[in-house]
Amino acid sequence: MNTYRFRILVLASSLALLSSLGLWATAVEAWWTPPPSSSCGSSTFPATGQTASYPPLLKITDAPVRDDGLVRAGGALSYQNNGDGTITDLNTGLMWEQKIRDSEGLHDVFQAFPWDSATPTIWDWLEEVNAEGGTGLAGYNDWRIPNVKELQSIVDYGKFILAVDPAFNNGPGFNNGPFFPSCSVAECSLTGPGDYWSATSFDISPFNAWLVHFGFGGGSVHFSGKTSTNFVRAVRGGCVP
Repeated sequence: MNTYRFRILVLASSLALLSSLGLWATAVEAWWTPPPSSSCGSSTFPATGQTASYPPLLKITDAPVRDDGLVRAGGALSYQNNGDGTITDLNTGLMWEQKIRDSEGLHDVFQAFPWDSATPTIWDWLEEVNAEGGTGLAGYNDWRIPNVKELQSIVDYGKFILAVDPAFNNGPGFNNGPFFPSCSVAECSLTGPGDYWSATSFDISPFNAWLVHFGFGGGSVHFSGKTSTNFVRAVRGGCVP
């Protein structure tokens, strides 16, 4: 008997033995386990919100210009206020914390914290959000600080001040005079006129972290020292391992 035929007989005998012992499925699973299905769901990359085209003024060639305001790639910015202190992005599926005017309450638009400090930080604030009412904001306890790309996804580059959709900037409060009257989740949804922390550190210098600016000339992304004080907005959902 040649070596090849001998190996075939040994393999066949082994498979027959596994089958008789009920171990065939286990052996196949051990040999090849299919990759787990994704739990991330489907989402649409959002558009920037810019709808006006601004062609070059100095160009002298006939090369066509298809800038962002003309192409408008991505899903049109679309949000749903859930009526419970949260706002859902209908493109990405991310659920965002709604900011209000609440005299320094947990979701007050003017609340600001350092990323890292001996004083209360964004992480201490987030712990309170996840413990709010015993179950967390709106009944969820998996709120987190958004990464810099997630945070930039809610910038509306078609607006200047503030650079967000009206879903995040409406009603009385910040834009209603010097006294900033209180307003509830049913009355307003606000955005602070400045920088918002992301959870993303500046890799080459981890004493800094990335921020997204929503105030004057909003939409810029830059980094700052983690001990500086800035606004913060919580998010949940998305593709989290």
